[in-house]
Order: sequence, then C-alpha cells, then structure tokens
Amino acid sequence: MIPSKSLEIELNLPKPPSLNAYFNSKHWAIKVKYKKEYTKYCEEQIALYDEFTCDTYEIHIRYNSRHDVDNVILVSKFLSDTLVDKGVVKDDGNKYYKRLNIQIDKELPKDAFLVKVKCQGVKEKYDE
Repeated sequence: MIPSKSLEIELNLPKPPSLNAYFNSKHWAIKVKYKKEYTKYCEEQIALYDEFTCDTYEIHIRYNSRHDVDNVILVSKFLSDTLVDKGVVKDDGNKYYKRLNIQIDKELPKDAFLVKVKCQGVKEKYDE
C-alpha cells in the first residue's frame, strides 16, 4: 500500500462576522456581502501556496476574539466553500471534510484567527 501524501497549510484570516450577525441580517444582500468579503481573504491566503488538490481535509481553527466558539463556524463554512470553488477538494460533505476543531487561544493577538487545513491524498495540480 502506497502511503497517502499529506499537506498542512496555515492561513491567517481576519475576524469573521459572528453567526448571530449573519443570521440576524434583514436582507439577503448583507449575507452575500459577508461571504464575498471573507471568501476574498480565504482566496488570498490559499494563493500563497502552490496549487494542489486533496482527497480529504480537516480544519483546525485557533482564535482570540470575543466571539463565542459556536459563532466562529463561519470561518469553516466560508473556507470550505472556497476550497471547493478553487478545486482543492471535490466537495465539503462528510466524505471529504473529516474533522473540525475550534479553540480559543489567548496567546494569539486580539482578533487573530489562525487556521490550519490538514489535507490527505494530496496531488500538486501539475501531477494530474
């Protein structure tokens, strides 16, 4: 059996809108704006790495902000959607997205969100 190639990338992302603010938005255009702005940050951070694809992935989020842990979920949602849109993964369903870990880290600067994406079954784009 050939071992699966793995890769871990680290992304420095800004503070996302809280889940409460997102769902309490009165107009659909506000939600679209939130997602578009945050997706741009995700794309910029992913672009720092050589292009690759992976079979499965995990997301590990460490952050230091006043957001409750459950209100940080939009980081995962917007990042997963970006990974799919950029062709890094086929889908963000549980066949591909294997784990999510979110933890508060008071050692990080205020409002910092440090995200690790751990990928398995990695292929560089030019290998395909």
